[in-house]
Amino acid sequence: MLSQRGRQTKRSFYILAVLIPILLVSALFVVIGIAPFGSHNLLVSDLSTQYLQFFAELKHQLAHFSFSGYSFLMSIGDSLVPIYAYYLLSPLNLIIMLFGTAQLPIAIDLIIWVKLILCSISMSVFLAKKYQNYDLMAVYGGLAYGLCGFVAMYFYDLMWLDALIWLPVMVYGLEKLYYHGKPALYVVSLIMIIFTNFYMGYIICIFNVLYMAYLLKKNQPYSLPFFQNLKANWQKISWFIWYSLLAGMSVAVILIPTAIAMMATGKKDLLAANFLVKGTFGLSFPVNLGVGGNDFAGRLVHNPSFFTGSLFIIGAIVYFFSKLVSQRDKQAAGILIGGIFVGMWFLPLNTIWHMMQQPAGFPFRMVFLFSFAIIMVTYEGYLQGMFAEEKLLIRSAVGLGAAILIGYIFANIEGQKLMEFRFDIPQLSVRNIIFAFVVGLIFLTTIAMIGVGRQRGTSRIFLGVVLAFELSLNFMIATDGAPLGNQKAFERTYAQSTRLIGSVEKRYQSDDGFYRFLIIDKPFRDLFKVPYSGYNDSFLYRNHGISSYSSTLNAHTHHVLGDLGFSTRNIRRIDMLGGTAITNYFFGLKYYDVLGRYGNHLTVRKRTSGLGFMANRQIEDLKLKRGQAFDNLNDFVQATAGNQRQYVYAPTIISSAKFVHRDYFEYKVKFWANTTGPHYLYIPRVRLINVSFYINGQKLSKLYSGLGTEMIPMGYMQKGQISTLTIHSTKELHHVAGDLGGIDLAKLRQVENYQDNHKFKLQNPSLLNEHGAHFKGHVTVGKRAQTLVLTIPFDKGWQAKVDGHQRPIKKVAGGLVGVRVTPGKHQIAFNYHIRGLLAGALLTIVGLLGLTGTAIWRRLKSNM
Repeated sequence: MLSQRGRQTKRSFYILAVLIPILLVSALFVVIGIAPFGSHNLLVSDLSTQYLQFFAELKHQLAHFSFSGYSFLMSIGDSLVPIYAYYLLSPLNLIIMLFGTAQLPIAIDLIIWVKLILCSISMSVFLAKKYQNYDLMAVYGGLAYGLCGFVAMYFYDLMWLDALIWLPVMVYGLEKLYYHGKPALYVVSLIMIIFTNFYMGYIICIFNVLYMAYLLKKNQPYSLPFFQNLKANWQKISWFIWYSLLAGMSVAVILIPTAIAMMATGKKDLLAANFLVKGTFGLSFPVNLGVGGNDFAGRLVHNPSFFTGSLFIIGAIVYFFSKLVSQRDKQAAGILIGGIFVGMWFLPLNTIWHMMQQPAGFPFRMVFLFSFAIIMVTYEGYLQGMFAEEKLLIRSAVGLGAAILIGYIFANIEGQKLMEFRFDIPQLSVRNIIFAFVVGLIFLTTIAMIGVGRQRGTSRIFLGVVLAFELSLNFMIATDGAPLGNQKAFERTYAQSTRLIGSVEKRYQSDDGFYRFLIIDKPFRDLFKVPYSGYNDSFLYRNHGISSYSSTLNAHTHHVLGDLGFSTRNIRRIDMLGGTAITNYFFGLKYYDVLGRYGNHLTVRKRTSGLGFMANRQIEDLKLKRGQAFDNLNDFVQATAGNQRQYVYAPTIISSAKFVHRDYFEYKVKFWANTTGPHYLYIPRVRLINVSFYINGQKLSKLYSGLGTEMIPMGYMQKGQISTLTIHSTKELHHVAGDLGGIDLAKLRQVENYQDNHKFKLQNPSLLNEHGAHFKGHVTVGKRAQTLVLTIPFDKGWQAKVDGHQRPIKKVAGGLVGVRVTPGKHQIAFNYHIRGLLAGALLTIVGLLGLTGTAIWRRLKSNM
C-alpha cells in the first residue's frame, strides 16, 4: 500500500508527465507558427504529396460508411489495401472527421501534436513503472524520447509515430512476460504496433529479439555460462516466441493481404548492392550526437539522428564506466545499445532491418530504438546514484564534446553540399557555428547533472530547463528551411480549385463513358515553395487521372506507363506528364484542364477509348522495353491492330551540335519530319530539372522541366517540315539527336476508327469512385480483335465473367488486364477480390483462439 506521501508523489508525477510535454510541444508549434497555433500548416515533404490526399480518401469513405478494396483514384487503378495498412490505420486518424477537407492540414497538425505528446507520456510512465520510481528525471526521459532526433527529422511521416507511442508500453509488457509470466500487455501492444503500421511492426519485432537478449544477459548469474543460461530460461524464451507468434497471427487479416499486395510493387526485388559487406556511415556520424546535426534540407540523406539530449547521451557514457553499475548490467546494456548501433552501421543488417530494402530517403528508420535504450539505461544509472561520480561525469562530457568535434572535422573534410535531387552523399556540409551551441549546452548539462548528484533541487529544475531548450532548439533546426504552407491560402485555393474542377466533373458524370483527366492546377501548385507534381490530387478532387506517388505503387502501373513515355523518378512515382496521341487515346485521357488564377482552360479530346478497348491477340505477347518509349508506342499500336505497319517515325537529323557555355550546355538539333502528326522528344533516364526546351525559338512550358523523364511534345508537324530543337541544360545530356519521334496521325486515326466501334462501354461510371472493386459493361467484339484490354494494372485479384461465365484474367501489354472474348455482343462483369483476405482472416481467428486457449490452459494449470 502506498503511503499518503507516496500517492501525492505519484499524482504529481502523472500531472507533470502530461502537462510538461503539452506545454513544450505547444510552445514549439506556437514559435514555428503551425496551425491551429499559427498561420502555417505542415504540408511539407510527404505530408503534401501523400498524407493529405490519403486522408481525404479516408475521410470520404468514413463519411459514407463505404470501403472499396480497389480505387480508380490512384493512378490508373490500384488496390487500397496496402495504402490503408501502411498509412491510415492509426486510431488517431479519426481526428480528421472533425474537419472539412479544406481544413485537413489543421487536422494533420493536430494529429502530430497529439502523437508527440503521447510519445513523451508513454516513455515517462514506462520509466516510472519499470523502476517503480516516480521521479522528475522520468519526465525528462519522456521529453527526450518524444522529441528525439528521429522525431525531429521524421515527425511529418506521422504513421510511424504510433510505434513510438506503443513501444514503451510493449517493452513494459515484455518485462512483465519475462519476470511474471503475464503476457496480456505485451500481446496487446505488439498487436497495436503491427496494426497501425506493419513496417514499424517489423522493425520493432527485430528489436524485441535484442531486448529479450538484454533481459537474459541482465539476469544471468555470474556463475552460469551463456548456453546454460539459455537452457535455464528456455521456458521464458518459448513463451516469448509463442506469444510473439500469436500476436502476429492475430493481425494476419491485415498482414497477409498487404504482403501479397506489396509483392506487386517494385519493392519485391532484392538488390545485391544492398547486402555488400560495408558500413553505412563514416566518422562524421558523431555530429548527430549533438544538437542541430541535421536540418530539413538533409531529411532524405544524413547520418543516424542519434540526438536524444546531452543529458542522456552523457548519462549513457557514464553508465558504462560507473563503478555503481554492475558489470552484468553493463554487458546487457551493451548487447542492446551495441546491437542497435551495429544494426544501423553494417549494411546487410541495416537492409534486413529495413525489410530487405534500403530506404528511398529518410534513412536509419530504427534510430528511435537507440534513443529509447540510452534513455532507459541513463535513468537506471541515475537511480543507482551515478550522477554523484563528478569526475566521471566531467570526463564523459569532455569525451562527448571531443567526439562531436571529430565528427565536425570529418564532416567538413568529407561533407558535400546537397545538390538538388541528389541523394548519394553520406553527410551534408555542417553549420560549424552550431558547434558552439553544442559545447555550451554540454557544459550547462554537465554542471546541472553534478548539482543533481549533490541533491540540489534547483539543479534538477535547471537540468530540465536546459534539456527542454536543447530539444526545442534541435527540433527547430531540424525544421529549418521547411517550406511551410499558409493555411488560409490553402483553404481559399482549394475551394476555388474544387469549384472549377467540379464544373468539369458535372460534364463527365453526365456522359455514359469512363474518362481520365489531366489537371494542371497552377494556383494549387503555387501554394508550395518546392516543385509540386500533384501526384495524388485525384483523391482530393475525386477524378480519374494517371499520376500517383506511394510506397505501395503497383509495379505494372509504373513499368507500363513509364515505358510508354510518362514521367517517372523511381518505383514509387508516376506523373501525369508524358502523354502522346497514342496513350491519350488508349488510356482515355479525354480532359486536359489547366487551372489558372481566374479560371480554367479546358481541352476536350473528341476521341478516347475509355476504360477498355479490343485488341488483337498479339497484345498478349507484347513486351515493353525500358528506355525505348518510341519503339514501345509503335509496338503497342501494332499489337492492338494486329499488323506490322509503322506508326511512329524517327525524323531525319540534318545537323546536331553541342555548345559548352560557362553555366550550361546547349544542344541544337535540326531535323526533317518524316511523317505528319505530333512530334515528341524523349530523353531516357534523365531528371529534367534545370533543363529548358525551345522549338524554332519558342520556349516550351516549364512544366516539362520537371523531376523525372517524360515524353515532351514539340508540336504538330507536316511531313518534310524542317524544325530546330534547342536545349539548355545545367548537366550534360547524351544521344539527344536519337530521342526524337513523330506519330503518323492518319494511320493512328484508322486504328481509332475501328476501336470506336469496339469499346468497352462501362455502365454507371459515376459509381466507380465508390465501388471500384465491382463494375460491368458491354462490348461488341469483331473478328480482328478478340482480347479485351482494360487500362488498369494486372492484378490476380481481378475476376471476370463474360455473359455470366467465368473467364481467366491475362496479363497483356506488358502489365495490363486482359480477357479473351469471342465475336459478338457481350456483357462483362469485373470483381476485385482482396487476395489473402480469407487466409488472413482464418489465421487471425487461429491466433485469437490460440491466445484464448493458452490463457485458459495456463489458468487451469496454475489452479491444479
